[in-house]
Amino acid sequence: MSDEVSTGITDHAEVLSRYKRLRAAGRKLNSKLTDRLTKDVLHEGGRKLGILQGGTLVFNSEDETSVLMDYCIYDLRRQGRNAVEQYLVDSAPDPASDEMVCLQAMRGAIYSLFLVESVIPGFGVTVRDVVSNKTILIVDVGFGDTGQPGIVFASRLVFHEGFAMTTGAALPISLLPKDQQQPVISMLVKGVIPDDKGYFDPAPLIRACLRQGCSSQVEYQRPSGQLAARQRTTGRIGSVGRNAPCPCGSGKKFKNCCLKRS
Repeated sequence: MSDEVSTGITDHAEVLSRYKRLRAAGRKLNSKLTDRLTKDVLHEGGRKLGILQGGTLVFNSEDETSVLMDYCIYDLRRQGRNAVEQYLVDSAPDPASDEMVCLQAMRGAIYSLFLVESVIPGFGVTVRDVVSNKTILIVDVGFGDTGQPGIVFASRLVFHEGFAMTTGAALPISLLPKDQQQPVISMLVKGVIPDDKGYFDPAPLIRACLRQGCSSQVEYQRPSGQLAARQRTTGRIGSVGRNAPCPCGSGKKFKNCCLKRS
């Protein structure tokens, strides 16, 4: 099956250009939203995800900081609003800006379980949302280079015209052969139960994934093209160097970001 048939997109170069522009705007916005998270929000998120121990945020891998920030931004509310909605109230950007495009997409983000069905090298993957059974195109160059059909992962997606993007806090669960996919997926879906308003709190699912060490299974691609496992950084949050880049992905030094808030 050709890329054009499998994705419904014929101009990959145009989509990649838009993806990179929105990804850059989204990272800057994510840094702003992370800055606005208060200590009580971080601790509430840490408790729900099983990361807060004795009043201290304890991470077993660098990726867990991103998982916590993602949960706090989207799923914790103060005065009925999450961090995205509050930012729109306090600091609404130019309606025509990429920042506003990202904010509106973030308002409609979903958290679910996804099965990789096909891989498009250098572009992304097509996945099936195993809860809604919808097929989705995720544009992600790294995922397109390292993903494999059969991978099941938990993640939050934001939707732009024609494609989706992850929020950068995906948790791989397993690589399943075809004959095992449906039984395992059916079991996992039982834990995805929305409330009477249709909201699904992903905390129990995320917590279960973290207990199984899913955050330490994330792989990245070295410049040489070889795959390497993400290093585990067991210990308290202070185990990251104070002047090192913050693991949450904000782009700031650790001492000026998560260390200060923890």
